[in-house]
Amino acid sequence: MLSLEQMKNILAMIGLLLGGFCVALACGADRTKAAQIGISAVFFFTALGHFARRGKMMEMLPAVLPARSALVISSGVLEILLAAGALFSVYSRVTGWAICVFLVVVTPVNVYAALKRVDFGGHGAGPKYLFVRIPLQILLFAWTYWFLVHTHGA
Repeated sequence: MLSLEQMKNILAMIGLLLGGFCVALACGADRTKAAQIGISAVFFFTALGHFARRGKMMEMLPAVLPARSALVISSGVLEILLAAGALFSVYSRVTGWAICVFLVVVTPVNVYAALKRVDFGGHGAGPKYLFVRIPLQILLFAWTYWFLVHTHGA
């Protein structure tokens, strides 16, 4: 079983997703806008790690990759742009597709970090962490697809 320490980032992301959604609903937002706020909160949160814990984030990438620091910073900037884009209905469909692609692209990084037991974000728990992380990626993907892509269909 994973410890609370190993689960804190997962719990934070779920809390931001559902908490942002519920608070927005309580403030009068419709379900779609509330869902946009929830996913935006998750991506703003995850972007912070790219700047505040850049060294640990770099460890999640294979050492053979060039410019790991630049990759971490640029992916953090991308996450901020995705978080902002999710908030604006006019951009939400294209942002939703971008988030879905991003979630697929970063999944191997999470697998690598768990297999290497990188001591960041729960990955230090090893492969068993993936039994929590992969379902979270699927939840974020489904949430994003439903509320940003599907709801704002062509």
